[in-house]
Amino acid sequence: MKTFYLKQKVFSFTDKYKVFDEKQNVIYHCEGRLLSFTHRMDLFETATNKQLFTIKRQVFSLLPVYHLTTPDGREVATVKKRFTLLKHKLEIASDFGQYTIEGDFFAYDFRVTSAKGVAVEFRKKWLSWGDSYEIAVLSEENIDFYVALVIMIDDCLHDNEGKSGATFHIGGSR
Repeated sequence: MKTFYLKQKVFSFTDKYKVFDEKQNVIYHCEGRLLSFTHRMDLFETATNKQLFTIKRQVFSLLPVYHLTTPDGREVATVKKRFTLLKHKLEIASDFGQYTIEGDFFAYDFRVTSAKGVAVEFRKKWLSWGDSYEIAVLSEENIDFYVALVIMIDDCLHDNEGKSGATFHIGGSR
């Protein structure tokens, strides 16, 4: 199991996140683009400054839709928020397999599961300056993808929509 800590920078013109390991070393960082027509953020591996993914929010949609692409523009996941009355629900089509993500009523505690079992658990801290999460990755595969997923969920549920429940589905087909 690997544990990471995600922290969003509070006072910034764009979205900025840092992801730390257990020793408080910055492993990943994510930066929004200031003058972009679409809401875009780029996720980097900090040690090499290598871009891993671009997170894009679709502009013209009734409910939030996010696209996760590689630096060469290949789409690897699509996240679509669905309309529900009492809780949030998102469906995610991914090249990384079938997953289900479930969250509590306040959208603070999440669990990512697949047919193999629990892959990731992450929890939003209640009392923090800016959005902060503790991320426990139980799977050794797709760690970069899971980090990008946590950032997308924070952007969708906590920056845009409020704080009621969440149920998500990640699918392998689009």
